[in-house]
Amino acid sequence: MIFLDTSYINGLIIKNDSFSSQSRAMGPFLVNEDKATNITVLVEVLNSLNKYNFHGDVYDLINYLVNVNVFDFLTKSDYRNASVLFRHYNSSINFSDCTILQSMQNHGITRIASFDSDFDKIRGIQRISGFF
Repeated sequence: MIFLDTSYINGLIIKNDSFSSQSRAMGPFLVNEDKATNITVLVEVLNSLNKYNFHGDVYDLINYLVNVNVFDFLTKSDYRNASVLFRHYNSSINFSDCTILQSMQNHGITRIASFDSDFDKIRGIQRISGFF
């Protein structure tokens, strides 16, 4: 299973995104993978969209994301655990990324499709970031 991060998804859907070509190149390699994401990613993706950079159907996008193999809604306990991670990494990893790490821990996921190099700081996490 692989976790889909905001930067990967934005690369797929936002026409002028700097990671667009890399995200599209990764697609064929991820097609047979079980996929996971969480509410943080959904919110970040939706907040990235505007009428100039996304011409798709927002409802189709939401439907796709919430229907990946695992869509994690965070609990109060998850947010508490994410705050422990945030403190542990001395704020060098942003809180949103800590909620992603918490979701990954919840589901035993060790790989993430992302262009965010902060995930490289996490022992035991393999960041998949392109193939060229």
